[in-house]
Amino acid sequence: MKLKQLTLKNFRNYEELTLDFDSSINVFLGENAQGKTNLLEAILMLSLAKSHRTTNDKDFIGWDKQEAKIEGRIEKHGQELPLELTITQQGKKSKSKSS
Repeated sequence: MKLKQLTLKNFRNYEELTLDFDSSINVFLGENAQGKTNLLEAILMLSLAKSHRTTNDKDFIGWDKQEAKIEGRIEKHGQELPLELTITQQGKKSKSKSS
């Protein structure tokens, strides 16, 4: 399974971001506290709907926002599959469906 694209909206320090991943190697570079770990956490959240850092859903939502959203496109067995995780003050909702 390969992650093809990741889109974040109001997730931690990311107001809005879309990344297209290379099929081989992807490297995240940056100063401390710029969001590298937040990207990895978003990928984990999209995969497992849980974090290695906290269990409090409110921690994922950007400051003064009502919800956060993580969307991704994965390739599995030659097919692309969209995934979506919405995080609200009340909890998480996930969605996946065949394209």
